[in-house]
Amino acid sequence: MSFRLPPLNALRGFEAAARLGSFKAAAEELHVTASAVSHQVKNLEDHLGVSLFRRDGRGLTLTGSGDAYRHRIHEALARLAQATADIRQGSATVTLAIVAAPSFAGRWLMPRLERFLQEHPDLRVRVEATEARRTLGDADVGILYGTPVDPSLNAEPIVAERVLPFCAPSLLGGSIPLRKPEDLAGHVLIHARNRLQWPAWLAAHGLADLSVRREMWVDRSSAAIDAAVKGLGVILESDFLAADDLAEGTLVPALGPIADAVPEDAYFLVSREPSSADGPIGAFRQWLKRELAGDRTLS
Repeated sequence: MSFRLPPLNALRGFEAAARLGSFKAAAEELHVTASAVSHQVKNLEDHLGVSLFRRDGRGLTLTGSGDAYRHRIHEALARLAQATADIRQGSATVTLAIVAAPSFAGRWLMPRLERFLQEHPDLRVRVEATEARRTLGDADVGILYGTPVDPSLNAEPIVAERVLPFCAPSLLGGSIPLRKPEDLAGHVLIHARNRLQWPAWLAAHGLADLSVRREMWVDRSSAAIDAAVKGLGVILESDFLAADDLAEGTLVPALGPIADAVPEDAYFLVSREPSSADGPIGAFRQWLKRELAGDRTLS
């Protein structure tokens, strides 16, 4: 298979200029002149037959084609840089780069990852926990929350969740009742970023105008679950992420049994390779599915 590629220097010049927003800044990073970067970008545009930048005298602005190309080129250069680093550090070592939603990474993946490393001692693993990431970037494989935005990626749902109200057992037996949705008015509602927010849940239960006593906002699900375990309030969260606490009894359903809600696809396993791929990505995919299958099933 032959590769019809533009010159590598042209790609590096374009990627730097697109990322930094100017030929001058790109030139400083690459240790060349600004005119050299401009010339490289012009050659790349001629090679591709499209304009990558709009030049209006006020700076550089990417065209639609330029913005799309920038993302792909950044990923390709990052992978090339990683491959080079791996070779320098020892050709027998392979690095598997994983990007994961932060709460999934912190509450589920990291506590179990040692088992994967024990099964594959020849692999090094790099994990990036990134908020609101729905693309792979320079990673080999991703565990992303929500459907990936890039249709060229291979994505398969691996976790379905039910987002429900949970709280510490002490709140259920406390002085303020918590037996029906209206009782939430007397409790602290803890908000985190997930696919179902408290206002939508309350509206769906005919309580859009409910006057809540107090509210708390945190940046992610893991922090919300920790706060609820401490008895600080009621969360609207994933039964998957809260599974360990529910099994241990440090969290309980606040209103009704879990089984009353219908699970929805939440986390997707994403890669550029087909699901039948072997190698490090295939090994990680098989391990991940085994671990998920072995987890506790809530009812």
